[in-house]
Order: sequence, then structure tokens, then C-alpha cells
Amino acid sequence: MNELKKYVDHLFRKYKNHRGISDLKDEILGNLEAKVSHLMEEGLNEREAIAKAKSSITKIDDLIDDNIPVWINQFRFKAFQITYIYILIAWIVTIPFSLLSMGLLLNYGLLFVCLVLGIFYLFLAKNVKRNEKKIAELNLAAFTRAKKITWLLWLLFIIVIWGYLSAILFGSNIWFSRPVHIDGPYQFGILIARYALPFISIVIPLILKACIRLIPQYEVRDFHE
Repeated sequence: MNELKKYVDHLFRKYKNHRGISDLKDEILGNLEAKVSHLMEEGLNEREAIAKAKSSITKIDDLIDDNIPVWINQFRFKAFQITYIYILIAWIVTIPFSLLSMGLLLNYGLLFVCLVLGIFYLFLAKNVKRNEKKIAELNLAAFTRAKKITWLLWLLFIIVIWGYLSAILFGSNIWFSRPVHIDGPYQFGILIARYALPFISIVIPLILKACIRLIPQYEVRDFHE
């Protein structure tokens, strides 16, 4: 029954790369096909039987390993608070880097983000109070994979930026085998600042890591669909 297979594929669209998902899909498809056959034996035509069978399974989130029911609005609010704190810290850290044009631009950009998040925080606080008991399921395995990918991308970003800086600042010296000259502590400080500035981006994987730690704190105990 091709229609049932398409329906099962749709149910599992968020879990295409999840381990062990194939066996579960086959099991659910088999159950639906058996239900359709049983309903047709009771007198329903095929279209009606398929529709009724599909209506018996509308979500499979609670069948997937690592899915955790959480108080979703409370979780989002706390995750937002953590994000705001990290961005605020990043803005403070970039203040000394204002000696660099890129550092000044980043500092103003983070200040603007802090102001926008502050306004949004007031709106979110009111919304959480109205819907604090809303429940949704989060896939811990997916968050963990996202964390690993984020750390790898951040590391790649640092390597690329450092390579680019080195090529711009010392490319000709390396190419022509000339020694690198640093005229005094000020120039040395500027050089260190240029290499250190990209590390501000570490707030992104740190925010994700902190949010993952929140999931067990807001898990709904004794949850039943």
C-alpha cells in the first residue's frame, strides 16, 4: 500500500538519520497494513480503511529514543536568558578590542543585539506566564549531534580566519623568507588582538552546550501522551 508507506515516511521525516529507525518504520507500516486489512474485513472500503488506520497514528515522537517531554516555554525562556547573558558577556569582552576597526564594529553590533534581545525578553516573559504548562518533546540525540557539528564548524572557522590573517600579515615575509618585525609592545598588542578577536565566536557553541544541559531540568516527569 503505497499511500501508507508515504504516510509513514512523512511521520518519520524528522528522523531520517536516526539510528535504528528503519526497523521501527517497518513495524509501524506493518501494523497499519494489518489494521487496514482488518477494517476492510469489517466492511469498510479501502479508502475509508486507510484513512481510519492513518488517524490511529498521528505522531511517533514518543516512540523515538532520546525524545524527552519538557515544559517547552519554560525551557525556551531559560535558554533565552542564557543566550542573552552570553551575548552580554561577549559585548563586554569586545570593548578593549575597539582599538581595531573590526573590533569596534563587532562591539557596536553586539550592543545592538543586546538591546533587541532586551526588548524581546520583556515580551517573552509575559508569554511564558500565560503558557508555562505547555509540553513539547525535544530530541536529545539531535541536540547532541548539533553540538558536535557546531564545535567542528567553530574550530574550522578559527583555523580559516587564522590562516587568512597570517596570509595577509605575514604572507610576503614567508614567501620571500624575510624576518617578521614587530615594532614595540603596542604593535604586538594589536597583533594579539587580531588573532584573539575571532575567539568571541565561541559563545555560539557554548550557548548550545548550556541549552542542552537545561533539557533534563525541564523534563516533564511521569509524562503520558
